Amino acid sequence: MTKIPDIKPGDLVKVHSKMKEGKKERVIFFQGIVIQLRGAGQSRTFTVRKISAGIGVERIFPFQSPIITKIEIKKKGKVRRAKLNYLRQRKGRKMKIKEAVLKSPEAKKKKPDTLTETTNAEPVAETIEKTDTKKPAVLKKKATEPTDKKKQKEPKKTKEQKSESAPGQKPLEKT
Repeated sequence: MTKIPDIKPGDLVKVHSKMKEGKKERVIFFQGIVIQLRGAGQSRTFTVRKISAGIGVERIFPFQSPIITKIEIKKKGKVRRAKLNYLRQRKGRKMKIKEAVLKSPEAKKKKPDTLTETTNAEPVAETIEKTDTKKPAVLKKKATEPTDKKKQKEPKKTKEQKSESAPGQKPLEKT
């Protein structure tokens, strides 16, 4: 018997197990997603599912088994259910499970505790004051003046010009 790591549903595991072929014995592995944990004590088992050549294959492994030589956890999955039987109906990308973010004690130490430990050399208050400064008057003038001649507004038409032709029609000739 080997030491079993803490596996949970949604984890991608690689289970190494012994296989006898006549007098020879070899180790094969089965890599897939843990669908469920079942039972208690000596009869506790876990089910691993993988897709092989487009066909879903499940295998049930007992925790207390001399056949299992090693279990590797490749990825920790983030799931909200204890039994992932719904994966049986899914194919391709829809079968994908989100990866859990592991929180290590080293990652917690790296985060700054207070605002004074920020990476910027200047204090936070000074940077806010610099961003609130007004734009120079030169920039305002450029924004109001049209840059292209095409964008300039055409002169407004008088009442006589409006009554002569409707939009989309040819102008009428006076006789």
